[in-house]
Amino acid sequence: TCAAPYPAHALSASGVGALSSDAHMRVRTPFRCSPHPCEYEIAFVSDVEGDLDYFNRWVAGSRCVAYTGSDEAALTLTHARAYFVYGGDVPDHGRGSEQLLRLLVGLKRAFPRRVALLVGNRDLNKLRLTSECAPSDLARPHWSIPAPHWDPSAPTLSQHLEQVAAARGGGA
Repeated sequence: TCAAPYPAHALSASGVGALSSDAHMRVRTPFRCSPHPCEYEIAFVSDVEGDLDYFNRWVAGSRCVAYTGSDEAALTLTHARAYFVYGGDVPDHGRGSEQLLRLLVGLKRAFPRRVALLVGNRDLNKLRLTSECAPSDLARPHWSIPAPHWDPSAPTLSQHLEQVAAARGGGA
C-alpha cells in the first residue's frame, strides 16, 4: 500500500527515518509526523530482492505508483503529490531482478526529482562484480589480490586458496 502521507515540512532525515515495519507485507510505512494537512504522499518499499510477483502486488495496492499499461512494462507516479522511495536490495534470487531494475530506473528517469533509489547491501555486492570480473582484474596473479578491505580478519585470495587446497589434502 502507499505510505501514510505526511506534510512536506516533516520530510527531514529524521522524519523519513521514522519508519515502522509491517512484516507480513514486507513494506515499511512512515507514520503521520504532523497534524497539519498533507502536501505530499510518499510510497516506500524495500528488499524486493528480485521477487517481481511481490512487487506487482505492492504496486497494485499503491496509491502512489502504478503501471502505465496492462503489459507492466513501465511505472508512473499516480498524482502530482506522489513521491516514491525504494529502500534498496533490488536483485537477488528472484527471477525478476533485471526487469525490476529496468522498471525502477525508468521511473527515476521519468520523475528524477520525485523518485529516490537507495542502494542496499545486495545492490552493492552486485555492483562490485563489474570491477572484479573486468579482464584487467581477472588477469592479475592471485597472490597480488589483497584481502577484502571491509573485513580485517578475512584471508587474501592466495591464503584462501591455500586453505582450500590443504583441506582437500592437496597442500600448497
